[in-house]
Amino acid sequence: MRNYDGAETPDNSPKQHSQDMSDKPTATHNEPLSANRPMLPFAADATHDPEDPLRNAYADSEKYDSQSDSDTRVGDISDVQNASKRPTKAETSGRKKLTTTQAVIIFITNEVGIGMLSLPSALNVLGFFPGILCIIVMGMLSLYTAYNLIQYWRKYPYMLNIVDYGRVLGGPWVEGIFAVGFLINMALISASAVVTLTIGLNTVSDHATCTVVFTMVAAIAMWAMCVPHSMRFVSWASWPCTASIIATVLIVMITLGVQGPRSPELPLNLKAIGSPSFTQAVSAFLNICFAYTGNQAFPTVLAEMENPSRDFPRAVTIEKCITTTIYVIVATTVYALSGEQVASPAIGSLQTTMAKVSYAVAFIGLLGTGLIFGMTSARYLHVFFMRHINLLKRNKTERRASIASDPSRGRRSSLAMPETSKKTEWAVWLFAVTLFWVVVWILANAIPVFNSLLNISSSLLLSWFTWGVTVLFWFHLNWHGKWRSTWQKKATAAFNVFIMILVFFMMIPGMYASIDALLTVFADPNQQDWDATLHPTIIKWEMSRPPHTSTPLARCAPPPAQSNGE
Repeated sequence: MRNYDGAETPDNSPKQHSQDMSDKPTATHNEPLSANRPMLPFAADATHDPEDPLRNAYADSEKYDSQSDSDTRVGDISDVQNASKRPTKAETSGRKKLTTTQAVIIFITNEVGIGMLSLPSALNVLGFFPGILCIIVMGMLSLYTAYNLIQYWRKYPYMLNIVDYGRVLGGPWVEGIFAVGFLINMALISASAVVTLTIGLNTVSDHATCTVVFTMVAAIAMWAMCVPHSMRFVSWASWPCTASIIATVLIVMITLGVQGPRSPELPLNLKAIGSPSFTQAVSAFLNICFAYTGNQAFPTVLAEMENPSRDFPRAVTIEKCITTTIYVIVATTVYALSGEQVASPAIGSLQTTMAKVSYAVAFIGLLGTGLIFGMTSARYLHVFFMRHINLLKRNKTERRASIASDPSRGRRSSLAMPETSKKTEWAVWLFAVTLFWVVVWILANAIPVFNSLLNISSSLLLSWFTWGVTVLFWFHLNWHGKWRSTWQKKATAAFNVFIMILVFFMMIPGMYASIDALLTVFADPNQQDWDATLHPTIIKWEMSRPPHTSTPLARCAPPPAQSNGE
């Protein structure tokens, strides 16, 4: 075997890892691609495009360096560990990358939010046993689709985010579609987190100031949390955020157990099996499905792990088991204590004072939601900008060298690539974070159509990024006859087809309801919600609009005092 300098070296690699590097690997290869893969030191490098890294392994060998050591340098993802071997202690001692425990807590913070308090209302619609069955089944399906991500990464281990997966799947056009959908989805989810925090501030302070000011305070707080660029910071910050969410849920359950719901004199009327209409059943089912939509942010965390091939499956399995257990406990307990009086979210079932306490405790958890989704989006934008900046520098350097050097040599690959300064990297990072949160703040104030846009995004984008695209990844890996090779493969292919059918079921009814609501808003602006109907994985608020708030600017005036004594 020859090294990149052309010298002969003994071939001590395992037999299954050897392959001809001049051939582009396909899905029919049995050898892992990572066995002879060049290491990628700088994720934001313009040369780090998601295509087969072995295609130009000899031509551009100078641009690869396996000695990257830290993700604390902005945009530096280090070399992704060889998927075929366990890294030694010496190899990872100087690298600040995510361990299994850190990845688990990020995944939990990413997926478990106050939105789980909308699950008891789903049980009230579907009934106790069908609701619990849906929660468990969708958790298992979510775990399977997450496993599809690591299978795809093992074949193409240079991908950094879900958009890179799109480029590998279908080229630049699919990459563009993934990028637009991903950014729109992340921006709307983050905007819903801003609005949720704004509602909490309004509730706790009794509308002490203009709502637009509260949205600005919430957006600035989340922007500040996204300025540190390391995913290790996200893992540290995820601990108090997750504790805040758990504390909020405990307050709700304990308060319901002690005080009961808002009208304790009324019967609970618990349902073992509900009898909803089709629309009600679909809405409740979608609430459960969208509680497991954290998978779209997993590829960004996966690229930061010490050994993704080994650690990601165990991390995501632990997270899904914990998440599903929490969902089942919270849904069953709150529904059993509230009965048919359960609100969505369950905080609305509490009496006024304890509701304010719950909102106050939830603030840190809401900041964590903004941190996770904001960091995921900003890291993609940063990589995107740095790739194009470095590409411009590379082209400029090559043009100058081609004029000054002897054209007969023709070795442009040996040109030194100018390094981007840390100041430039920091400037690009701050620009990416600021740009994202400015757009988020504008969306958070885009009443009256924000609610309907968010629902459309949830129905169309979340169903695809969480479930649909992973099915495409599996078929991309197994398309060249492999899915028909054994009965196990055929069964897995049929299972993936079932998931795709489920995606269309989630998408079509949800899109119909969302577009109908949007048309209603345009037909009668007075029908808008004053606050928001937020993303199901965060919280779903259904609060009546105060009088005289038919325009967005009217939100700056506090609502009139209510006459119900509260």
